[in-house]
Amino acid sequence: MKTDYQYFDVPATNRHAAKKMGKKRLYKEHSDVPTRKEVANVDIHTLTKILTGWMCNSPTEIIPSRTQIAEVRNILLERSDVSQLTGLITMCNYYINGD
Repeated sequence: MKTDYQYFDVPATNRHAAKKMGKKRLYKEHSDVPTRKEVANVDIHTLTKILTGWMCNSPTEIIPSRTQIAEVRNILLERSDVSQLTGLITMCNYYINGD
């Protein structure tokens, strides 16, 4: 489904369940799955919060796979501000490699 593709193939039902769970959590970002467009365009501060929440603190329904994070990293590497994204890219590499 095209909509799921934009969310790195995380099904809408899983995203909805995570949002529901997110209402019980302190930080909303932990229940968000970024879109490909957000990864490509959002400012580094906001993107760091979203990606850290997704990779490190997300509910079970939306925990990303290594493949999904590799896709995120590939998008980050295509950004014009890639030189400012080394911290996020390193975080992705650690996630992918299981470090």
